[in-house]
Amino acid sequence: MMASANGDGSHLSIVVPVYQPDTEVFVEAIDSVLSQTDPAWELLLVADGPQPDETNEILEGLDDPRIIVRRLSEQQGIIGATNAGVEIATGEFVSFLDNDDVLHHDAVAAVRAVYEEHSTVDVIYTDEDKLDLDGKRHDPFHKPGWSPERLRAQMYIGHFAAYRSALIEELGALRPGYDGAQDHDLALRATERARQVAHIPRVLYHWRQGENSTALDPAAKTWAFDAGVRAVQSHIDRTGLDATATLETNRMIIEIEPNLVDKPLVSIIILTGGFVRSVAGETFILVERAVRSVVERSTYDNYEIVMVFDRDNSTDELIERVSGIAGDKIRVVRDPNPFSFSGANNLGVSHAKGDRLVFLNDDTEIVTENWLERLVLWMDQPDVGAVGCCLEYPDGRIQQAGVFSRRGEPFHRSAGLAADSHGYFNAHLITLNSLAVTGACLGLRRDRFDAVGGFSYEFPMNFNDVDLCMKLLAQGWRSVLDNRLRVVHFETSSRPVRVDAWEVGLMNDRWHHALSNDPWDNPNLMGYRVDELAPPASLTRLRELSGWRWPARIWPPDARAESDRDEVVAS
Repeated sequence: MMASANGDGSHLSIVVPVYQPDTEVFVEAIDSVLSQTDPAWELLLVADGPQPDETNEILEGLDDPRIIVRRLSEQQGIIGATNAGVEIATGEFVSFLDNDDVLHHDAVAAVRAVYEEHSTVDVIYTDEDKLDLDGKRHDPFHKPGWSPERLRAQMYIGHFAAYRSALIEELGALRPGYDGAQDHDLALRATERARQVAHIPRVLYHWRQGENSTALDPAAKTWAFDAGVRAVQSHIDRTGLDATATLETNRMIIEIEPNLVDKPLVSIIILTGGFVRSVAGETFILVERAVRSVVERSTYDNYEIVMVFDRDNSTDELIERVSGIAGDKIRVVRDPNPFSFSGANNLGVSHAKGDRLVFLNDDTEIVTENWLERLVLWMDQPDVGAVGCCLEYPDGRIQQAGVFSRRGEPFHRSAGLAADSHGYFNAHLITLNSLAVTGACLGLRRDRFDAVGGFSYEFPMNFNDVDLCMKLLAQGWRSVLDNRLRVVHFETSSRPVRVDAWEVGLMNDRWHHALSNDPWDNPNLMGYRVDELAPPASLTRLRELSGWRWPARIWPPDARAESDRDEVVAS
C-alpha cells in the first residue's frame, strides 16, 4: 500500500527500476535528479534482483536522505520493480525514470507548479527528446495537448509523466502481463478516470537510445507493440468502443478498426450545382462521380443521400442522372435561395431522416470503403463533436490533415505533402484530435448539430465548418480527425476560391481566443501551413537558458488556465 503524502502535499516521487545499468549513464540519471532546481522530490531506486558490484557501489554510496534504495531478492521485471517503488512512495504525485535516461533540471519544478496551481489535475506529461549513443540530444517530440483519440493509437504521452498518487493507488499501479507497454496501459487507465490532464510544452525528459531500444528502433521490440495492442483493446472493452485494436506491422502502429454492433441511419448531405471538371484528360460531372463512389465503395449500407440542388445551376436532367445512380437511397431537395453553403446544408438537415449526419462535398471521391463506419464510430463517442478525414488532391498530395491554428488563423495542416508521408511522429497514420475539420467531409450526430444551432448563416461561404467546430468545442465536444479515412477532393471545383476580409475579421472576432490557443498544436512547433517543424536544437537551448517557456495546457481548461493562456510566462 502506498504511503500517505508528505506534510505539505507538494512532494514528487520519482521511481527508477534498476537492473544492471551501464555505470556511467546510471550516474548521469541520478545526477539529473540531484540537480533539480526544486528540492521537493524523493528518488526511489529499486534494485531488481542481484546487481553487479559497480551498481551496488553506486547505490551504497548515495547519502542524500531523499534517495531511498529498495532491494528485491529476486528479479521481478520492470513492472514488479516499478510497483515495488510505488508501494513505498510518499509523494502527492508519482513519476517514472528509466535508469539510463535524464531529467531536465526543471522537470520537478515544472510538474509541481502545475499540480499546486490546478488542484484537480491528475495526470501531467511533458515534451521529450532523445539522447543518441554519444549523448547528444536530438529528435524532439513537441506533443499536442491532451488527445484521447491519439493515445489509443500511440503512446504519445511517453516521458515525462506524473500521476496523482491517489489515482495510482486506486488503479493498482502497473498491471502484470503488459511488459513493454506497461506505461501505455497505465496512461489509458489513468486518463479514463482523471479529472484533468495537463501538458507542459517543454522538453523535460531525455530518452536514451540504446543499441536495442525502441528509442533507436521501434521494431526492436515487436513484443512490446503486441502488448500495446492488448492494452488498447482492454481500454476499448472498458469504455465500450465498438472497435478492434490491431497492429500494422509495416509501420509499427496500432490501428483502431470499427466493429459496429449497431448501424444507425446516416444521412449524407451533398450540395451541388452540377459542375464539370477535367482531370488527367477525363471530363466528368463532379456530383455524379461523388455519388457513384458512395454507392459503389461504401460497406455501410444504412444510409440515405440528401441531394440539395442549387437553384441557379441544377437542371432536371442532372437530377435525373444523379437519382439514377443512387436509386431509392436518394432524397431530392431544391434550394429556392441564393447559394449559401451554410443555408443549403441546414436545409438538407431539415429534410434528413437520420440521427447521424455526414456533410460531403460534391467534388469528392470516396477512397476508404469503411468510411461511414469510421465516422459513426467516432461521432458516437460521448465527448466528440465533428469527425473528419484526410483529404487528398488527385495528384497524390495531401490537401489537408485537419485544421490547426497558428498565429491566430486557421490553416490546413500538412497541405501539399505527399499522401503517403507519415507526418510528424506518425501523425498522418493515426486518428487524433484537431482544432477543427473541414466541411468537405464532416460527420456528427444530429443532436449535437442542433445543440449548437447548425451552420452559422453569418458564414455563407467560408469558415462555416471551422465555426461549427468551434461552437462544438465551446460545449465540450472535441473534433476528431481519422487519418485512416481518405477522400480525394477536387478542391474548388464547385465554387471559386475567394475569402473576403470581412469573413476573416468575423472569424477572428468570434473565435480569437480559441484560434490563439489551439489545444492540439504545440507552441514550440514552427511549421506554417505545412507539416510540423521542430525548432533547431540551438534555439531550444537558448530558450532553456533564458527561462522562456509556454504555460501548461489544462484539459478540460479551468478558469485560471483560461485567464493565463494568452500569455507566455517567463521566469
